[in-house]
Amino acid sequence: MNQLQQHGGRLRRYAFAFALCVFMATASHAQISLASAVNLALQNSSQVRIASAKLAQAHGALTEARGAYVPNFYVGAGLGYSVGFPLGTPNLFNAESQSLIFSFSQPDYVRSAHAAIQSAEFSLHDARQQVSLDTATACLDLDKTHREMAALHEAMDDADQLIVILDNRVAAGVASHVDLTRARLMRAQMQLQQIQIEDHAEQLQQQLAVLTGLPADSITLDAGSIPPLPDLSTAGTQQSTQNPAVQAAQSKADSLMYTAFGDNRQNYRPSFQQITQYSLFSTFNNYQNYYTSFQQNNFGFEVQVTIPLFDPIHRAKGIESSAAASVARHEAEQAQAQVSAQSLALRHQLRELKAEQDVANLQQQLAQDTLQSLQVQMQNGAGSAAAAPVTPQQAEQARVDERSRYIDKLDADFAVERVKLQLLRQTGGLQAWLNTQP
Repeated sequence: MNQLQQHGGRLRRYAFAFALCVFMATASHAQISLASAVNLALQNSSQVRIASAKLAQAHGALTEARGAYVPNFYVGAGLGYSVGFPLGTPNLFNAESQSLIFSFSQPDYVRSAHAAIQSAEFSLHDARQQVSLDTATACLDLDKTHREMAALHEAMDDADQLIVILDNRVAAGVASHVDLTRARLMRAQMQLQQIQIEDHAEQLQQQLAVLTGLPADSITLDAGSIPPLPDLSTAGTQQSTQNPAVQAAQSKADSLMYTAFGDNRQNYRPSFQQITQYSLFSTFNNYQNYYTSFQQNNFGFEVQVTIPLFDPIHRAKGIESSAAASVARHEAEQAQAQVSAQSLALRHQLRELKAEQDVANLQQQLAQDTLQSLQVQMQNGAGSAAAAPVTPQQAEQARVDERSRYIDKLDADFAVERVKLQLLRQTGGLQAWLNTQP
């Protein structure tokens, strides 16, 4: 019976390996690269579309600010009949054009619109980087999770073999029930870990489905398309002002500053505006009976000069704009300080995680060396007459330990990769890494 169970465990292992190979062969036709996933996420992101719409809105504001110098043109017509002394103007057709000639405030409004466009461009870049970060992190996590699932399946098969061996040894009286119970507990913990990993993989696929717009069950990442992450040990030399969120905040502060300049210059400073008019009067409204020099075609041109000597509304508007510009400037400084602090915290975290990664790698290497040593001893003997022979229990336990340490290594590697991606996001180098050929 025990031999049948042991043979069945091997068959399950071979069956899983065959199924995994078949799955990889069939899924290779539907694999998606990291760059393609990021591009799909950028096209599908509502956050990016909102930022693009705000950029178009900023361009419209610049056109509006410049349009004050461009003459407008209006035409109209009015038909009516009057009896007795005519009331109003008998316009059959009229045309009018107006434009600003000079204003102390309008150049500041144009500069404000230019700065607003820069802020919107930086905000769009920031939104694209955030979507790229979310997609890249999810892709790397999904790749790591799939490798953990494969390693955990192998460890569970080894644990099953260990339980079979301990069951035989307990029946033979050479092992205790404690060892068997401990092995079963380890197998149950692996089962729980498998459920958690499968749930996590499903959540990642759903997240990528929301990001890219692809069906969740059809997302298979091409692991070979992931470029290696750079060494960010010198990331502290980069300035936090390269962060697009900080640049957007600074440009927004500049825009509000120019707006405040323009609002404050509305008072006590003249503005010049040209007005051109043409009117075609009617001849059936008795105007010619009351005006000796009546004529149908009338044309007028004037330059209007306005000097606001006292305007409390514009004065209050200038105070309000100056306060808003001051708030935006302080917010930009605060954003820069926050990004610098976050970058510093990420660099410190990266150092700690790299140390943990080294420990995990050495632990996995030690477990692998131990397994290879036990396998050699089982094949060639202990090498010493006084040394105890290696038992199948020790060999299976070594296989389980090696797979467990491998899973720990994958977790440590991904922890380092995730912080590196966040650092690239903070310093503005994420897109350059995505454009790197793997």
